[in-house]
Amino acid sequence: MEIFFRLLFGHLLADFTFQTNFIADWKRRSYLGLFVHVFTHPACYIPLLWPFLGDVWVSPFGIPLTGWVCLVIITILHFVEDWFRVTMVNRGWPDNTAFYTWDQFIHIFIIWLVSPLKAQPMMTQWPYLGIFFVVVTHFATVTVYFIEKDIYGGEYPETNEKYISIMQRLVVWMAFFLPSPWWFLVLLFVLVSFGRHVWTRRLEFTWSSVVLGNFIAIACGLITRFGLKNHF
Repeated sequence: MEIFFRLLFGHLLADFTFQTNFIADWKRRSYLGLFVHVFTHPACYIPLLWPFLGDVWVSPFGIPLTGWVCLVIITILHFVEDWFRVTMVNRGWPDNTAFYTWDQFIHIFIIWLVSPLKAQPMMTQWPYLGIFFVVVTHFATVTVYFIEKDIYGGEYPETNEKYISIMQRLVVWMAFFLPSPWWFLVLLFVLVSFGRHVWTRRLEFTWSSVVLGNFIAIACGLITRFGLKNHF
C-alpha cells in the first residue's frame, strides 16, 4: 500500500494543488497546456517514489513492470483521459460533478492497477498526511465548486474567497493534532467564529460551501486523530 498512497498523494498534488486556474484553462485551449499539466504528474511521482522506482511493481500476464514503466503507463493514460474530458467538454458535454467524479475515478483506478497492493505494507504515515492536506485544501475547493455549480450555477470562487476558505479548513484539520482538550476547544472556536462571520455577511460565503468544506475538513481530522492515532 505504500506505493499506492504515495502515487495517490502525487496525483492529488498535480491534479489539484499544482493545477492553477491558468493551467486548467490552458489545457482546454491548447495541447501544450495539456502536456504541461500531464507532465506535472511524473514530476510529482518521481521524488515521492524514488526508492521504489527500480522495483517490479506488477507483472500482468507474467510481464514484470518496474516503477519507471508504471509511471510511463500512468502518464500516458492520464493524458488520454484528460484529452477525452477536454474534448468532450469543448464539444458541449456538461462539465459537471458526475463528469468530474468519473475523471477522478479513472485516474485513481489506473493508479490502483499498477500498484503492488499486497506486497508493499505502509512504512510511514506522511503519505496519509499529504493526502489529507490536499483533500482539505484544494480538493475540497474544487469539489464544493462542482457541487454548487450543479445546484446554483455559480462561478469558481474568487482568489480571496478561495484562500480564506482553504486556510479556515486547514486550521480546522490541524486542530485535531493538538492534545486534549485543546483540539476540541480550538475546533469549536474556529467553527463558531467562521460561522459568525458568514452569518453577519462579513465574509461572502454560501452556507453550502461552509457546511460541505468543513465536513470534509472534520472528516479528515477525525481519521487523522483517531484512525492514524497520531503515529507519525
